[in-house]
Order: sequence, then structure tokens, then C-alpha cells
Amino acid sequence: MALFLVDGHALAYRSYFAFAGAPLRNSQGEETGAVYGFLNTLLTLFSKYSPEYIAVAFDSREATFRHEQFEDYKAHRPEMPEGLVAQLPVMFEALDAMGLAWLQAPGFEADDIIATLARRWRDDVEVKIVSGDKDLLQLIDDRVHVIRPGKGVVLENELDAAGLLQLTGLRPEQFVDYLALVGDASDNVPGVRGIGEKTANTLLQRFGSLDAIYQHLDDIEKPSVRRRLLEGRASALASRDLVRLREDVPVALGLEAFVRGEHRTPALERLIDRLEFKRMKGQLFAAETRVTAADPPAQEPVRAQTAPAARIPVRYRCVDSVLALEALACDLAGREEIVIDVETSSLDAMRAVLAGIAVGTAPGEAWYVPLCSDLDEPGTLGLLPAARAPGLAPDDVRRVLGPVLAAERPGKIGQNIKYDAIALARAGLPLGGIVFDTMVASYTLDPARRSHGLNALAKEELGHEMIPFEALFDRRTREKDIRRVALDRVVEYACEDADYTWRLKETFAPLIEASEVRSLFHDVEMPLSGLLTRMEMTGVRVDAAFLGELAERYGARIADLEAAVYASVGEQFNIASTAKLREVLFERLKLKPARRTKTGYSTDADVLEGLAGQHPVVNLLLEWRQLIKLKGTYVDALPRLIHPETGRVHTSYNQAVATTGRLSSSDPNLQNIPIRTPEGREIRRAFVAREAGWVLLDADYSQIELRILAHLSGDAALQQAFREGVDVHRATAARVMKVAPEQVTDEMRGHAKVVNFGIVYGMGARGLAQSLGIETAEARQFIDDYFRSYPGVKRFIDDTIAAARRDKAVTTLLGRMRRLPDIDSSNPGARAFSERVAVNTPVQGTAADIIKLAMLAVDRELRLRGLGARLILQVHDELLLDVPAVELDAVSKLVRECMESAMDLDVPLRVDMGSGANWLEAH
Repeated sequence: MALFLVDGHALAYRSYFAFAGAPLRNSQGEETGAVYGFLNTLLTLFSKYSPEYIAVAFDSREATFRHEQFEDYKAHRPEMPEGLVAQLPVMFEALDAMGLAWLQAPGFEADDIIATLARRWRDDVEVKIVSGDKDLLQLIDDRVHVIRPGKGVVLENELDAAGLLQLTGLRPEQFVDYLALVGDASDNVPGVRGIGEKTANTLLQRFGSLDAIYQHLDDIEKPSVRRRLLEGRASALASRDLVRLREDVPVALGLEAFVRGEHRTPALERLIDRLEFKRMKGQLFAAETRVTAADPPAQEPVRAQTAPAARIPVRYRCVDSVLALEALACDLAGREEIVIDVETSSLDAMRAVLAGIAVGTAPGEAWYVPLCSDLDEPGTLGLLPAARAPGLAPDDVRRVLGPVLAAERPGKIGQNIKYDAIALARAGLPLGGIVFDTMVASYTLDPARRSHGLNALAKEELGHEMIPFEALFDRRTREKDIRRVALDRVVEYACEDADYTWRLKETFAPLIEASEVRSLFHDVEMPLSGLLTRMEMTGVRVDAAFLGELAERYGARIADLEAAVYASVGEQFNIASTAKLREVLFERLKLKPARRTKTGYSTDADVLEGLAGQHPVVNLLLEWRQLIKLKGTYVDALPRLIHPETGRVHTSYNQAVATTGRLSSSDPNLQNIPIRTPEGREIRRAFVAREAGWVLLDADYSQIELRILAHLSGDAALQQAFREGVDVHRATAARVMKVAPEQVTDEMRGHAKVVNFGIVYGMGARGLAQSLGIETAEARQFIDDYFRSYPGVKRFIDDTIAAARRDKAVTTLLGRMRRLPDIDSSNPGARAFSERVAVNTPVQGTAADIIKLAMLAVDRELRLRGLGARLILQVHDELLLDVPAVELDAVSKLVRECMESAMDLDVPLRVDMGSGANWLEAH
């Protein structure tokens, strides 16, 4: 006998997002997809396992004890989607109709309920936990196993202690300590900064537990690991408390309450009729029908508008000889377009080893060219010269296929082809003639699409389920290197990628050509992909020695601040603990709190700044927090990201992420380097020119979003201020406060600046009052006066929201569209957010379009004139270039001309420029 404990909260979310792209609805217009997925998984569970006992646990709506311990626990998570909120009661109704027990406990999560029931009944029955949540792996023992959901309604094999050890290298009792070290990004659990999965595993395998690790710090050889553990001790202990599940949830039910009876009841049939699950009803209630393991419930179509991909015969072939490669190259050279998709050893294109190249030539037709490789050490140019993995010699591939890849014809198609281009270039195979990227096409057509990845696009657009990368490996395999996979499996996987990239191109190309974004795609986004490829490969030089000095300086200052904090309050305590800090500030020191959250008084930065005058410890805490973040995020991290071959840091630009059209960057994120504080600005000093005789040139648009607002709104007064080149914030203060410009004080100008930028982002009276530290009524009056001074801005906002409500979308000046399905939502919060987005997107999105146009123009002119200067970074409205000192004057003039003429507006675009040996000097 077994008790099955289902993580209902996780299953509800998983079921909702399976249908979120195209929600399933009944004829009454009610969303039903999440309920369908939820029920279907339960029915599959019944058919496969026939559980004798079952209970379904859900999170409670109230704050939990973990929020009390750590204010930022899950703070980054958005509110539950409105569509799921509406379907949850129907799930509860379905469970009731089937006679299944479901539980919630105020102040606890579903995981805690499951932990409590597992421990309570493990001696009486075996316990099977159904959840993909890694937190629950800590409960595994000889009587408690975990069943993890797979794709669709598939339930993977049970994971026991032996399986967990093979999969992770850890015993179940070590898993809490593991999470305490690495943290849990999904729950915002911090862990120890700088300790990754591999290091945590090694430490726990050697020492056994977190406590033992800290008892043997002196035995750890690596100074950097020792230092991180020492600095992160408080965070590790606090994280351990957060991830350890409670086993004392008050559940007053006996095991008999969880007996599973006959679930095919009249109440369930009535509910299924109401929801219009016709197939499900046919399976469950047709005469003589019984659900069995061999006949699981069929799934309702996920997308009503999507038919399965056309059944095209596939022909996937492996190129296993030089003769075959020569024949392929000859064939490809005569084609108009081909798809290129590479297989490598890593997601980091700058460090990846090329394993093979897939080439697609038509729907259902693809080749795979494997490269022989040594699985241990990368060789020259990112290729592996030895022959442990089967394939062709790299030199033969370069000689035969290289000219075809480099040529402008055939045109090259890819999915995120920037990655392929970098990996190929590093392998001595430059890629020319790039004409179409299906990821970029998807993003250009619908920036708000949930995923622009190949698997998601193939499913949503073509109704095809791609082979997942993980399916190539045994589930217990920890190192997922495609070079270790049998060649026949790689051929099928790689050729399918190329094949369906071709099919997606055939799907998206006509849509692009028939839409308003045709020029945006061909003239901006596709050329930008090539430029970003070059920028990523160029990278930026970082002064590691300076960062080392900064780390010592910040570390010493952090220690001094901690000592000063303890002295100021008269006791030592865990500064990183929100609960402890709240206790010290508001209970011991009796400071007057400014804002209360659902878990108590807030201690975030804004609140602390408001408390600064009440006690000297507040400023110490603010500085301590700032330095901790700077040190962990940049000072300690950047040296580790320096490429061993180039000696530079190579960020990756994300072209298909931000719905406004802005670029973002990752690994590392160089766009979030702070500039508002002296300590933050000091980080920029570490970014230096490439070598002696070179300088960095920084070019930053001045108030570009306000200039776009002036253009879009047509407000005469705002446009006049920009045309005359006056201080627009001083001019605003003078108009709003009805004083002469020379009478405007710094405080008045500061208030006007907040309003100017706040208007763009939809700031209301309450937000303005908080920003300026004034009463809400005064802030509302300020906004009213602003709109009286700039009536065109008010008219623009009203007209834009009205048009968004009519079109359910807004566009930038280049036609980039953002859909707003919630603009008429019955949820006031969702509706207000959509209204703010409606106003902000044309402004911020147009700014993104302009900086992209400027980047392309600058790059084009530099190359046309044969100059050595190169773009190396883009940070929102700012460009950074590496420039030979002898070219500085010419390049400065070129950059200014390109940026200020990037788009013709009713007001002039202006650029602030500077140069220096490092980024700080240049800015």
C-alpha cells in the first residue's frame, strides 16, 4: 500500500502555463486549460499507479513563516496570473467531485504539508511524493520516494535514495545543506554567493554536512572558496532555515481520510460537461470504459488553432566521409538558402567546443557533419584535434565546407544564429550571408510571446514535439556533453533542429513580409544580430589586478561596517537576516517604521533611507548592503569571467527578451553596473582600453526618452525647450511652479526631474509622493500643474491609452508592436499595469529602436572608412568603443553624427561624449 502526496500548487501552475500561450476555453469564454491539465495528470497517476491513498496539498494565500524569517523570500515572483486565480476554485471543485482529500494550512506551503504527512505515515505505508520541486528531495528515504513530472502528463520513474545519489552525488539528508550553499533562485533563497553546484557537491561529499564544512574551513585548500564561505556564513545558515521543510503542520486527519474511492462520480461528470472536456468524458464515462495503465487519458489539444505539422517524410543523413562532405558542399553551393545549426559542448559560445554542424535544405531534409574530437582538452581555435569521438577531421571540414559557410550565397538561416556564428568563427569557420533568424523573427512579430526557443516555436506553430536535449542522456548523467552521445542519436537530434528551423522560416517569412515590421526585421534586427556577434567576440578588457585591490578594500570596509553596526546597537546579530534586523531597528531601538508589509515592517533600502535621521546605524546598514552587493556581483565575479584565451570579458547580448525592444546582456550582465554612487562608479574603472595607445570612447544620448515624449506628444512648450537647448528640468520647474527660470532652486529642479521621467513610466500621485517625500495631495497637485503646463503630454497619454484599449496593442515609431491583452482586465492591478505599459512602450521602445539604428550606423561607418575603432558595449542609451588614440578625433565626430541623425524627430537628438583610459574616465 502507498500514500500518494501530490504537490497541487506546483501542478496547478504547471498546468496553467502549458496552456498560457493559447488558453483553452469553453463556449462560455471561461479559461479551462489549467483545470484540464490538472485533471489529466491526476487521471494518468490513477491509471499508472492505482494509489490506495492520495492527498493533494496547496499553498495557503497567507504569508508563511518563511516570509517572517526573510522578507525577500519569493519577493521576485509575480502575482498569480489572473487566469489561474479563476481556475483554482474549479480545481478544488473537481477534487471534491472525485472524493479526493485536498489540504491547505495557513502560514505553511504545500511542501510543508507533504513533509508532515510523509513523516507521519511512512511507517504505516510507503509514501510517493508527486512533484518536480527539488525542495522535496530532502524527504527521500527507504520508505519515501519522489515521482517527478515529465513532458505533458508523463510521470517519470520514482527517485529513491540510490537514484538521488547517482543523479546528484548527494544523500537525501545532505540536500538541505546543498540548497543552503547554492541557494534557490526560484524562491529567492540567497545561499552563499560564489558557491556553485560543483563546489557545493565537492564540499558535502568531502565533509558530509554544512556544519562540518564550517568546522573544517582551515582544511579547504582554495583561499577563494574559504573566503566566500566565511563571508557567506550568515547567509548559508539563514538559507538552511528557509529550505528545511517543516514536519509539524497541524493536520487533524487520519490515514483513512485519504482513501481513494471511485472517482468517476456524477458530480465529476456534470463538471466535465460544464467545462466541455468531451474527450475526457468519453474516456471516463463511456460504457464499459475503464482507465488502465495501457490506455491513459488522451490529451485535449493544447492550441485550438494549431494543427499537427504536415506529415513530411524525413531524410536525415550523416556525412561520414570526406567524399560525402565534398558532395554535400557541391550541392549546398548551388542552393539559394540553407539552415545552419551547430552542436557544441557548452551554451557559452565563446568557450564551446564544436562537435558537429547540421545543415537543412528543405522540409524533412537535413545532414549532420560530425567532427572528431578529444573529450578532454580543447585544442586550437575551439576545435578538438584528437579522435575519441567519431567524425571528420577538423582540417577537412574547414577545407571543404569552409568556403560554402563563408560565402554570401547560399543565404544562411538559423535559430539564434548569433550563437552558431560565434562557435563556427572560433573554430576557423566564419559564417557569411546570414539572411534569416527564426528566433529574431518570432520576437519581431510578437515580443511578448512566452518563449522564442526552437522547441516552443515548433510546438506552437507546427504542432510538433521536438526531441528535448535532456532525452539524449540517461537521467542520472550529470555532465551533459553531446560529444558523449551515440552518433546516430545526435544525427536525429541535430537534423531535426535544422529541419524544423527551415519549417519555421517558411512559417514566419510570409508573416514578416506581410506585416508592418518588415523593415524593422530586415533593416534593423537582422543586421544587428551580425553586429552583436562581432561585439561579443571582441569583448572588453578588464583590469583583474585593480578588481583584486578593490575586493580587499571593500572586504575590509565591510568588516569595519559590521563592527560599527554591532557597536552602534550594542550587540552582535545576523545583519543579513531581515527578521533580526527588523527586531533590532523597530523593537530594540524603537525607530518609527515608514511602511509595513504583509510580514512586518519593511527594511528595504527606501525604508532605511527614510529612517536615516533617527539613528546612526541606518547609514551604516545602507553602506554595508551596497558594498556586499557590489563585491559579490561585480568585484569578485568579473575576474572569474575573463576568457582564458582572449584575456577579455565577453558578455552575451539577448536580442529576443525585453518586450520593449531593448537589448539585455548576461554572463555577465554589464548593463546593470551601478553609476549612482561613488563605489558603484568605481567598478567602471576596471573596464580599460585594449592596450597602450588606445582609449575608451563613451557616447550617451541626453534625455532621449523625454525628447521622444516631446516628439510623440507634439507639446509645443516641451519641444521648444529642447530646440532651444535649455535645461528642460529647470524649464519644467519654472512652468509648473510659475517662477522665472533663474528663481528655480536645486530642490525645485529635482522635483521637476522626477516628474518629467515619472510621467514616461506612468507614475501616479502616490508614487510621486513617495519619491519626493511629500503628501499625496501635494503630489497630485504637482501632476495636475504639470499637465496644465504641458497639455500635449496629457493628450498623448489619454489618446495612447484609448488607442491601446481599441487595438489591444501599441507600437513604436519603427512599428515594433507590444500586445496588451489585459488592457480591459477586470483586475484593477492588471489593467493599471497595462495602461502604464501602453504609455511607456512607444517611448522606451522607440528609444531602443534609435540606439539600435545608431549602433548599426556607427559600425557601418567605422568599417567603410577602414578605422580600427570597434563597438564593444551597449548599455541602454550609451555606447562604448575601443579606439586607437590617433583615431579619437575622427571617431568622436563620426559617432556623434551617426547617433544624432539616427532618427528624424521634431526635436534634436543630443549626445554627451567623453574618453579616457577606463570607462569611468570616459563617462
